[in-house]
Amino acid sequence: MRRIALLWWTAIAFLILATGKADSPPTSPFVEVCGMSLCIHGHAFTIHGGTAYNQYGDPAAEVTLAKQAGLNVLEIVEYETHHHQLSDAMSEATWTRVDNFIAVAKASGLLVILNFSSYGQSLQASGIKPTTTDWRPFLSFVTNRINTVTGIKYSAEPAIAMYELLGEIDAPNYHNETRGSTAETTAFFHRTLAQLKALDPNHLASTGGLSYINDPNSGIDWQKIMADQNNDLCDVEINSRPDRDISVPNVSTYCKGIGRPWFLSAWSACQSAKTGPHDINHWPGGDQDMATHAADMYQVERNANPSPPAPAVAAVGSDFWNLAASGTCGLGPRYPQTFAVLKRYAVKPGSTDFGTPRMSVGARGTMASGSLPVDRIK
Repeated sequence: MRRIALLWWTAIAFLILATGKADSPPTSPFVEVCGMSLCIHGHAFTIHGGTAYNQYGDPAAEVTLAKQAGLNVLEIVEYETHHHQLSDAMSEATWTRVDNFIAVAKASGLLVILNFSSYGQSLQASGIKPTTTDWRPFLSFVTNRINTVTGIKYSAEPAIAMYELLGEIDAPNYHNETRGSTAETTAFFHRTLAQLKALDPNHLASTGGLSYINDPNSGIDWQKIMADQNNDLCDVEINSRPDRDISVPNVSTYCKGIGRPWFLSAWSACQSAKTGPHDINHWPGGDQDMATHAADMYQVERNANPSPPAPAVAAVGSDFWNLAASGTCGLGPRYPQTFAVLKRYAVKPGSTDFGTPRMSVGARGTMASGSLPVDRIK
């Protein structure tokens, strides 16, 4: 009997070797959630990204800068040709520019994140409440668009890592005429994430970075929103000390408990005067303090022995605002110490090894004229 079993298993092994096939899971060209991490082509993937605001006119220069910084993702945000004009949200002028940016990034081996927050802000600028507006026509326009450079439909484009809906959504209990109520805000994300997933099941989708989580009276039901079945990642921003010390531990702990990874969707290091006592975006001392802050953000993101309080688990990556060669928030060679931090924390291709930071920098962030504020300083 043992001899028969041995012959049987030998025959199976021979067939596997002969056909070159085994029962291994298929790999996807799209970024996917794999447990508490991300993966692509069956390999672990960590987002080491930055926003590309105001750089869409020269994508080649932005991509070159991203490669110099060791980034693997660029976030396309505030991409309209006319800032916060609803008439431009689906214009050909806007989207041919986005088409070209995606194509150039893809040709250099970079992925992109599409952030739709400016559509919500364009609705608000027109006096329309984004949380009670049906976003399906806009989402259908984007996901069904054929890139005019690559000829690939957006919903079939592996170079798109994920979509973010509406980051820094207004808190229901704060004053803003176009804010949604708690129920409207929660229903908005539930409805709109479901619409996006139905239109494009290939790509990850998330709320966009939530703010105000440190304030229990903000009116944002963040736990219910983050636990939505169509929300792939728990996105949170760090714009203030309470964001770092309260929001991140709370989000990472909760999302670890429900088996969902978290993403540090925005942090900044800008050279200008602080806007308040809790502001950790703006550093009047300049490059050295900005570099120390940048290193702290990566240590928090990767749960790599950050100063306490630490997250409950490492994030799947982060994006900073903003990759640019100029501007007080433009992280590039004009801030050599900060730029060096970006490079030191670069992810080695095909690896979860983040590299080893080899030096410390000393510590102390705002916006260039024409830049968007990373506001919400609480």
